[in-house]
Amino acid sequence: SVKRPTFENVMGVYNVMMSCVVRDMTGGEITLVDHVASLSLENERFVGREINDRGNYAEGSTATIEEEEEEDVDKKVPASRAFTPLTPLHEAAAASELPTLLTLLENIAIAEEEGGEEEDYLDIINSRAGEKEMTPLHYAAAATTTVTSTITASSSSTDTSMTPEKSAAAASCVTALLTQGHANPCIVDSHNRPPYFVAANDKIREAFRLARSTLGESYCSWDDVAKVGPALSMEDLQKKKQKEAEKKRKQRARQKAKKSKEKAEQKEMEEKKRLEEEKKQKEEDAKRIRHGLKPKKKTSGSSSGDNVCDFCQTVCKGKKRSQMFQRLEYVYCSTDCVRKHQRELMAAAATARMGGGA
Repeated sequence: SVKRPTFENVMGVYNVMMSCVVRDMTGGEITLVDHVASLSLENERFVGREINDRGNYAEGSTATIEEEEEEDVDKKVPASRAFTPLTPLHEAAAASELPTLLTLLENIAIAEEEGGEEEDYLDIINSRAGEKEMTPLHYAAAATTTVTSTITASSSSTDTSMTPEKSAAAASCVTALLTQGHANPCIVDSHNRPPYFVAANDKIREAFRLARSTLGESYCSWDDVAKVGPALSMEDLQKKKQKEAEKKRKQRARQKAKKSKEKAEQKEMEEKKRLEEEKKQKEEDAKRIRHGLKPKKKTSGSSSGDNVCDFCQTVCKGKKRSQMFQRLEYVYCSTDCVRKHQRELMAAAATARMGGGA
């Protein structure tokens, strides 16, 4: 999970780091430790010879190193440790194939009824295999998409993509292993991790908590060893879903109210802008009338009529306002319009003076 860790997850990691589990070493681990010890001893012998006979060793260092390499080859130390092969139960759990997993659990239960012992049954359910020595419950919780039937998990093909259908199938496999197979959630892998710690998402972790509620507290050490969260009943899960649904509903309502408010504010701003433009246009038309001009036309290419002659209302196509004839704050299409408007303004001024004198 790439989300922010919860307090429960942090405390789980803290408990694992502050605890220690003592167990017997496997054959592969013993072989690896012996190999590392032999390499350390060989390194000490190599350094000691160099210090005791520095001059002679330096002269024949090439030959000596080649001889030691030949000796290492003769020892035939295994290149990699051997892993326990995956069982069909491991593969079905890793692939989240619930029908196959249920069939295998049923076959194992039938074999037990026909003469097997309960210990053998549990050994199969809780067997560790693969590179990290994980149980089927580990593989079901980790929820890798595909695992090929190979002997070692290191060569298995895995795909960690997680879809809602895949997550639900993985959670069902975890539930089946715990409630029907009676798997032990306390068994750890080679990294000292219980199955709950490798759970891929919250839905799979909820499957562990639901199983804890079903199996009861006496089933295993849920808190100290299995590190599983508090028991979760179906009623608790339903309440949790209802709470999440209510939270989403309120969030959608807030978003809807916010959009409505923004839309109303935008509409109000547009109406205010329109009224201001109308007021400005009326003032401009009134001014034009006072100066003996008609209200200015509006062209389709320009909402403000910038390329329209203020006197004759002729549209000057292909011209900008700055390219037209200008006088005072008006623009004209030709010099004739400039002179005609000038005469009208002079006549209007003279009439105003005569009327004022009377």
